[in-house]
Amino acid sequence: MKLGATWLLLFLLLLSLQGFAQEVKLKEVVVRPDLRKEVLGTSQKKADYGHGGSKSYPHYQTAYHIPSKGYSGFIDRIGVYIYHKRSFPDLFRKPNKLQVYLYAVDSAGLPGEPLFPEPLILQPKGNTYWHWIDVSKYNLVLPDEGVFAAVSWPQATKQDSGPYVGMTNECDTCPFYVYRFLTDEPVWIEIDRGRVAKEKGEEEFNQNLMVRLEVSVK
Repeated sequence: MKLGATWLLLFLLLLSLQGFAQEVKLKEVVVRPDLRKEVLGTSQKKADYGHGGSKSYPHYQTAYHIPSKGYSGFIDRIGVYIYHKRSFPDLFRKPNKLQVYLYAVDSAGLPGEPLFPEPLILQPKGNTYWHWIDVSKYNLVLPDEGVFAAVSWPQATKQDSGPYVGMTNECDTCPFYVYRFLTDEPVWIEIDRGRVAKEKGEEEFNQNLMVRLEVSVK
């Protein structure tokens, strides 16, 4: 009886260890060494003007391509520049929510698959400048092609289409994309103001969304 009980205990112990090993195997651990930080995206410190949403188009998004510039690593934070509101009464209104997205670059050079399972919600505390969102928990690796960072205004009102996101004219070759849900699928429309201005004989400029990525560089 003692020998049988001993074998039974050993068998149960073996089963428990096997189950523990399977559980440990399922919990993948991503090692994040202490790496130096690199900031990608707009280099402007202040915005030239602000860009807001539309009450008529709550799913309207504006996206801006951020190239990787040869860096590889994990995306730790996303920075969004909130532009000061223009009228004095607006300074005392609570800012609306802003949704933030990251998209992969597809084969056509346009925003492709979303990199987050759902939009990130940003609630600005005030009309201050840079707001940063910590996304390190997603362990998102910066793609070689870079990413498209996008914003949308799901709660835009007629009186206040903000919070306004900063825009600059810093780059004549940077793409600027927008889309609205005109069909069942999101349709991206490229806005090349530089080309339009050139055709009209006007000064060339492109609008660039003021967003940044903080990356732990390998």
